[in-house]
Amino acid sequence: MTIRVATVLSAREWEPGLVAHARDTASLRVVLRAYQPADIESRSNEIDVVVAGGEVAWVTPSQIAGWRRLGFGVIGVHPAGDGPAAQLLERGGANEVVPDTIDAAALVQAIRFVAPSADHEIAESRGSVIAVVGPRGAPGCTEVALAYASIMSGIGSTVLIDADLSAPALAVRLGLPPRPDVTDAADGVREEGSIAPDCLHRVRALSVITGSHRPSEGTLRDSMITGVIDAAAAQFDHVVLDVGADDGVGTIVERADTVLLVVDASAVGIVRAAQVTSQWMGTQPLLVLNRVDPSSRAEVVDAVRRWTGLEPAAVVLERRQVRRTTAAAKMPDKRFVRAVAGVGATI
Repeated sequence: MTIRVATVLSAREWEPGLVAHARDTASLRVVLRAYQPADIESRSNEIDVVVAGGEVAWVTPSQIAGWRRLGFGVIGVHPAGDGPAAQLLERGGANEVVPDTIDAAALVQAIRFVAPSADHEIAESRGSVIAVVGPRGAPGCTEVALAYASIMSGIGSTVLIDADLSAPALAVRLGLPPRPDVTDAADGVREEGSIAPDCLHRVRALSVITGSHRPSEGTLRDSMITGVIDAAAAQFDHVVLDVGADDGVGTIVERADTVLLVVDASAVGIVRAAQVTSQWMGTQPLLVLNRVDPSSRAEVVDAVRRWTGLEPAAVVLERRQVRRTTAAAKMPDKRFVRAVAGVGATI
């Protein structure tokens, strides 16, 4: 679905910048650059989102409320540092309020988030959602998520979603094309209420939604992915999320029934995991200890218990074959998968 946008004409850089970005990238369609309120109201059936600057005299709280009653999403843009202007936009009920220093790509993401969705029935049943997270430093979240998803695909329909906003890796890991991606899936959910089959990559019995690699659009907001997660849970028995670095307080992890915390079995990895667990605010995670040297397994497990306060639910030994399989863009080594399967006994 192409989102149709009306902007309120402004001399500030954000407005012509957004129009130029939309023209160059086709990420949305600017159908109107309005001089007066009547311009927008007369074309209300052509508009999904209004983007308006708080410096414009007629962009009042009552005007914003009127747009909301018409069913528009509203983005309010205020001069950076102008608190009263931001409060005025919030008082009117703007869906999101941003400073005018926001870049065009981030503004497009905000517009995608507030665009009204099609009215769809909510499914009564919901599949299980498992989030795979870890401290910073690449402890192996993608490999664990892929292994766990492959296990679940033998039990019921399963989708693996790359929900790592800062460093999506599934497309590269599996040698998949960059499109379709999670942004395409999000657009489909907004339009149809479900994930379209052509947004899914098939890897054996597993369905995969890759992360977004669109430099012109910047980093995705987690709010863009939550709708995809909910739609996936309505369509699949199991939804596995490769989240990457997370401290348990994000909206993506909040959607999960179970969280796997992947810890690299090194001194630095254990310290980083201890920092994460000391600040953890969500559902208590199940710990997967990865890349354990077989000769020091007992000592490493003991250190993890002492520093994180968690008992490892699975211990994955360091093996050269695992690295070779990963580098070849193949499904995880069978010994790696068997080790990750140990998590199932604790769920």
